[in-house]
Amino acid sequence: MITFSFWPRVEDVFWSPDVRPENPDRPEHPELTGADFSVSYFRADVRLVVHGVDLSLCTLGLPVVDFALMLEYARRELETRSDIAVETSVTQHVFSFSRGAEAVTLTTNYAPKVAQLTWAELRELTDRAKAEAFRLITTAHPVLRDNVWLRETVGASSAA
Repeated sequence: MITFSFWPRVEDVFWSPDVRPENPDRPEHPELTGADFSVSYFRADVRLVVHGVDLSLCTLGLPVVDFALMLEYARRELETRSDIAVETSVTQHVFSFSRGAEAVTLTTNYAPKVAQLTWAELRELTDRAKAEAFRLITTAHPVLRDNVWLRETVGASSAA
């Protein structure tokens, strides 16, 4: 069994529905971009337990979109490679994946633990991370459902 969820950081004011979902540093082009979602806003802790192995990550700086896209990149690369190490953009936490015939082995640079999951579980985890990132962001700011980058990159399956 895999337990996964994002825990939005209260310090990140962008989770508040009272804050305008725009980049205040770009009044001429305030719409949030991929970089804004991936590097700057909507930060959370990650609860991740893979078959009893706790790989949860508590940090002040992990945007939910960054984590979801990191998982998606790793999954795609593992289709043609036997191992890959991917790093979160802001916090530099490393997730290392090794592909076997039946399972994927997952380790991190912040927890001395080893987890194994199936290909189907990795695909499901990736889809869940993207859907949950999209759901949390658009629940806080429904207007962001219309953000083309967010919808097409993170929420395509969950927005349909």
